[in-house]
Amino acid sequence: MSRVRDDLYALSEARFPGLRMRHYRLLSLLPPEGERLSRMTVDSGLTKQALAQALAPLEAGGYVEVVPDPGDRRARLVRLTDRGREVNDAARDRLAAVEQDWAQRVGPERYAVARGVLADLASRPGAGGCPVTVEG
Repeated sequence: MSRVRDDLYALSEARFPGLRMRHYRLLSLLPPEGERLSRMTVDSGLTKQALAQALAPLEAGGYVEVVPDPGDRRARLVRLTDRGREVNDAARDRLAAVEQDWAQRVGPERYAVARGVLADLASRPGAGGCPVTVEG
């Protein structure tokens, strides 16, 4: 896992200065249509205050926008900007390269089993989730 972290920090330094693992995780939680702040507190496991603090540099950096929810003006919606989507795409590419390397090292079948077990564990209540999600 340190390779994943190191790769993401290298990506931050090269293209997205200031982003840390917590930022990548929050960006990866956002669906294309955006997510309500209240739902993000549940998904991230953060309090409202901690989430607001974590989102502030993402909003200031132009990675997300926080807007009124068109379905309920009292609620706030967090949406990825083009720059936020660029981060997610770049992180996904880096993670895919790491996964491909791991699969080559142990064999695709063994890697698929290991990945399946880890995905199952990460999806269970109280697991704390995965720092960054990768589809596939």
